[in-house]
Amino acid sequence: MEPLAGIRIVEVTTNAAGPMATGILADQGADVIRIETLGAGDPARHVGGSRGGVSSYFATMNRNKRSLAADLKHPDLRQPLYELIGTADVFVQNSRPGALARYGFGYEDLHAAFPDLIYVSISGFGATGPAMHQRVYDPVIQSVAGFAAAQGENGTPALVKTIASDKVAAVTAAQAISAALLARALGKVGGHHVELSMLDASLQFLWPEVFWNNGFVGEDGFEPKPLIADFYRLLPASDGYVTLMVVGDEEFKGACDGLETTAPLEDPRFKTLASRFTHYAALFEAFEQASVNFTSAEIVARMDAAGVPCAKVNTLDEVIDDPRVTHRDSLIEYDHPDAGRMRQSRPAAIFDGEPNGVRRPCPALGQHTDEVLRGAGCSDDAIAALRAAGAIG
Repeated sequence: MEPLAGIRIVEVTTNAAGPMATGILADQGADVIRIETLGAGDPARHVGGSRGGVSSYFATMNRNKRSLAADLKHPDLRQPLYELIGTADVFVQNSRPGALARYGFGYEDLHAAFPDLIYVSISGFGATGPAMHQRVYDPVIQSVAGFAAAQGENGTPALVKTIASDKVAAVTAAQAISAALLARALGKVGGHHVELSMLDASLQFLWPEVFWNNGFVGEDGFEPKPLIADFYRLLPASDGYVTLMVVGDEEFKGACDGLETTAPLEDPRFKTLASRFTHYAALFEAFEQASVNFTSAEIVARMDAAGVPCAKVNTLDEVIDDPRVTHRDSLIEYDHPDAGRMRQSRPAAIFDGEPNGVRRPCPALGQHTDEVLRGAGCSDDAIAALRAAGAIG
């Protein structure tokens, strides 16, 4: 089932936050048309492992899309692109604030021409304020929003070693676009502007547990608690690492029994749930002294028998063959015309028992330029003239 079949999205986005947001919607059936810069196209095309000139990073976020290569600044292209955008339900851009308005593709321009169009702007720090024009990549937002502070230990901050802020913004944007489409379909609103910053999305994502000691204004009656980061620890085994989480009394006793250690059971710091949370670091230090005496498989089996949530820490290669992954068909394989056999994560949401897959592999730069422009009403002669003028690839 493709719940967004019949919805068209035109995007002028690069890198991760924008393309991943529209990629989620493309996986759910939306017709997503990328407008990419002539020449190099999206920089993401050149990031990560590649084969046959195809980046796996780019391919995952841009499957099920079409590509039009164009020079947005070229005056001859404005009318053809307006014809294309007029067929769309949603326009998504993640350029710096004000950049597209210089070429006639800002919100005010497109809203005046297409009152029912949903216009989505994704930026680093928002469209106003002291940082509106600051160039932003994921580590910048992680540092400002609190990711780095939350990941650190002993006062030394650390970055999450993945593009966490980009991905959080992408998922938030995909949900917001779906909500905007629903609101329009219900007649609550026509076309409108959805504005989203990576900073706001990251703060919303982090706030419940990372900022729980910042959730009250004023000190009266406030009781701070250790952050959940203190509970997120790995235990060394004799052949690798495992993770386990001890919350309730039965889990605590089960972990102690499974690791054959009685010292934590006799320690007054660990008698209650509240006291264990307060002294969680000390509890895990006690567990670490015992866990090294067992293999990871032994620990997992013992914890599973005791009802304690536990798992071996997989290497990236082990993830692919993990039976929990293979049972769910969480990874899919398909043939790309240039890259050969590719493996990617399956679209996570399953609608009505029907997993979605890959209708078309990621496009080559400008692969669908003529097709898209013809669909927007351009004749072959007009397309040839645009190409001769250097407006399209």
